[in-house]
Amino acid sequence: MTISTTLAQPRMKNPALVIPEAMKAIQALIASTMQGDARAATLELVHLRASQINGCSFCVDSGSRHAKQNGESDERLFAVAAWREAPYFTDAERAALALAEAVTPAQRSRGSGSGRDLG
Repeated sequence: MTISTTLAQPRMKNPALVIPEAMKAIQALIASTMQGDARAATLELVHLRASQINGCSFCVDSGSRHAKQNGESDERLFAVAAWREAPYFTDAERAALALAEAVTPAQRSRGSGSGRDLG
């Protein structure tokens, strides 16, 4: 059996890369959150969970890589989507992840991206 590896292509370009002003706003938001009292590791977990909910593959990929580069374990990164059942998170991290889920609107329907979904 041969397994081929191909890089997945995103369905659409990252809006933050298409609209330069959006990237500036995102970077400013990230910089301001780093000024608070929350641990950087907690903020990275929150970013990853919000990215999962938003369905942003670019954000999930880059956020996971960034967190891993900063010492986050594979077990915790893999378990973020199921954090309620996973034993790896502190009470503070659980509170932050719950808040992230409460304020991040889930996409109700992702559709196929073909244009046929528009009506």
